[in-house]
Amino acid sequence: MAIGIVDTTLGKVQGVELDGKYKGITLFKGIPFAAPPVGSLRWAPPADAECWEGVRVCDKYGPANLQRIVYDRKNNPHFMDWDYFYEGFPELSEDCLYLNIYTGAAKAGEKRPVYLWLHDGGLTNGFSYEKMCDPSELARKGIVIVQVGMRVGPFGFLALPQLTNEQGTSGNYGLMDMFKAIDWVYDNIEAFGGDRDNMTSGGQSGGTWKACAVAMLPEGKGRVKRVIAESALRWNMKFVEQEVAEQGGCNYLEAIGIDPDTPLEKLRSMGAMRVYGWDLPRNMVPGDFVYDKKLIPYGTMKECLDNLVDGHTIDFLCGVTWGEASVFSPKTSETEYYGHYMAPDGLGSDFKKTGFTDRQDFYDYYKEMLGDLYEKYDFENLVPVSEDVEEINFKARDLASRGLCWNGKLGLARSCSIHRLFGMHMKKKYPKNSVYTYLWKHILPVYPEDLGTPRDPKNAMAFHSSDLWFAFGSLREGVPPSRPWRKEDFEMADVMSSYWSNFMKTGNPNGEGLPYWPEAGDRYGYAELETNGKACYSQETGLDALLLDYIRRVHGMEGQI
Repeated sequence: MAIGIVDTTLGKVQGVELDGKYKGITLFKGIPFAAPPVGSLRWAPPADAECWEGVRVCDKYGPANLQRIVYDRKNNPHFMDWDYFYEGFPELSEDCLYLNIYTGAAKAGEKRPVYLWLHDGGLTNGFSYEKMCDPSELARKGIVIVQVGMRVGPFGFLALPQLTNEQGTSGNYGLMDMFKAIDWVYDNIEAFGGDRDNMTSGGQSGGTWKACAVAMLPEGKGRVKRVIAESALRWNMKFVEQEVAEQGGCNYLEAIGIDPDTPLEKLRSMGAMRVYGWDLPRNMVPGDFVYDKKLIPYGTMKECLDNLVDGHTIDFLCGVTWGEASVFSPKTSETEYYGHYMAPDGLGSDFKKTGFTDRQDFYDYYKEMLGDLYEKYDFENLVPVSEDVEEINFKARDLASRGLCWNGKLGLARSCSIHRLFGMHMKKKYPKNSVYTYLWKHILPVYPEDLGTPRDPKNAMAFHSSDLWFAFGSLREGVPPSRPWRKEDFEMADVMSSYWSNFMKTGNPNGEGLPYWPEAGDRYGYAELETNGKACYSQETGLDALLLDYIRRVHGMEGQI
């Protein structure tokens, strides 16, 4: 039996019951959790939404925030075109502060675990109800899912001196939206059958940055107990300093032809289309959390985590996909630039090296990277390769996914090793917390005409975001039409979504019928998630020992773990 009409603090809402396999699950679309952030509320903390009379029928999604969904569709089509946005793009608007709730509860007070989904797309793109994030299967497995809309890009993260003069700080409006959503969920979710004391925040790619922030920052009040971070944790990256963010905001306005000194009243009266930099490259669009010493009291996520409020504990499930870490990422210290796009040196520039030319080139590259560890672990015998250039470059991508790459946002931050090290750090710092980490290796199927293209598994591997279809169990026959799903894909989706739902319930992904998944704090453990998933431990191979030594050195943690 579906839950029917639900009474919230703003008024009564009625959703839509799903059918077929998901009969009994109710979807509430477009519930406002804050006032529309327009006019005088542009670049301001979210305000309370207005109450309504009668029953609000929630059968239509709210708009997504204004954004460029895909940046160069004509000349450089991406997997997103075929796999995610094949039905077109949603309505876009500044008026974007809405929630969607999936619940299989029949009544209030059932105390089901709550999954707060904070979408991907960095802090510049994405929306809460993307096709690959359909949570019907998770709801069927007993979870209440809340998808959160928020301000992104210049509406969510623009900092300016005049805004700081007005408010004391500026730039974290999208982050404020997330905390406002958590307040609403905390006050209302039990009416939807959820347990407000068992909330997990989750995200993928840029969504991991959001999921971690709402869990560990003081403004979250310790309400989030668990975090799921898919690609990737970005544990040590900096938050952008207030002054740097303000200069970036001024540069942004100047780039779109607006005087940076324009008074706020005039800026807020401009049309939303005028304020968005449609022709700018993505790395020039505001998209970073700001180290304002108010909402964000420390300069890195690691410092925030190491200084949790007394009594607050967080369990983590985190990992990366096989092939998403760049072999040739810039040789930059991760703490020298910021989480997403507002980097001092213009993050997003082309890498100078794109592939290895022969076996000697391969070994010379790793000799430079590893220093004395190269000889210590006898790298040439530890990692043998032939003269086949295709094999060499494929091997390098595998090694990068495991942790042999340069530091940085697109390098070690997207490697399995940094997540395994994080688990060991957490075990020492917070022994009551659990951390489970993974390397997603399941290869998506393609049609014959895709072979030899960027979609070919030889090129794509288990590409960035390919795990979303499986974590949510959202793949269906013909959804998306670009994937000829096989029996093993549906089986893997059932395993993966079971791991995820188990973790939300208890902080442990393991369960009956699932391959055992060890904690990362237990001998550097992790899981390789593929059709025949397996548990893995460190020190079983010389490569694991090398990875641990290398990652400790890069992050200055030798002798600490």
